[in-house]
Amino acid sequence: MSKKLMKGLCYVMLALGLQACSPKYYVSKPQSQQYLITKDLSQDSVLLAYYNPYKKQMDSIMNEIVVVSEKEISKDKPEGLLNDFFADAIADAAKDKGIIFDIAFSNYGGLRTSIPKGEVPLSKIFELMPFENALVCVKFSGKDMPAFFDFLAKSGGDALSGARFKIDRASGKAVDVLINGKPIDVDKEYIVLTSDYMANGGDGGAIFQKSKEIIDQNFLLRDALIYYVRKQNKQGKTLNPILDGRISYR
Repeated sequence: MSKKLMKGLCYVMLALGLQACSPKYYVSKPQSQQYLITKDLSQDSVLLAYYNPYKKQMDSIMNEIVVVSEKEISKDKPEGLLNDFFADAIADAAKDKGIIFDIAFSNYGGLRTSIPKGEVPLSKIFELMPFENALVCVKFSGKDMPAFFDFLAKSGGDALSGARFKIDRASGKAVDVLINGKPIDVDKEYIVLTSDYMANGGDGGAIFQKSKEIIDQNFLLRDALIYYVRKQNKQGKTLNPILDGRISYR
């Protein structure tokens, strides 16, 4: 055996020996204890020194006033100020981006907070839409659109733009449906602008299984909202949505 090979084997044996001699630790008697987090808890100066620069930077971004609201904007059923604002906002932003669609829709449960009266900071838009949901265009056959509006009627009302309908109290179905002022044409295709969450069947959206095609727009709902409110602010406009009867009962 060569000296070189012998030397190599010695190194290997030495390493194995050291590893075998290294201490091994085991949990012999586990103990648990509750630590209450209260305002009386002493501050960790080291942690604060590490954390504060990032907090200050984040606060400077999130405290930006992006728009002013004339009133509190909250959601409701069958129609609410927040419902209308949300759907109209994503529709307006999508049109500015050149996205082609017929109606815009978002689920009621996705509207996470109200918009307060007065100055609205950027953080409030993040609270309203905390998810990373993206806008998609969903193609439906005209034959499936009555079922789509029945889905909206069953929910009792959602965020909707570009269409109007009534919920029949007796049947719970959608009636008097108008898309951009016209009755449904079963012989044409319609494009619904919505979130990828709904398009993938979220929040009971089984109706989207009937879609003919789903096209990702690479545009987050939250970014669409931010774009819209900043646009309003830049134009010197405030938020002041009104109920227009787009969803009602018959």
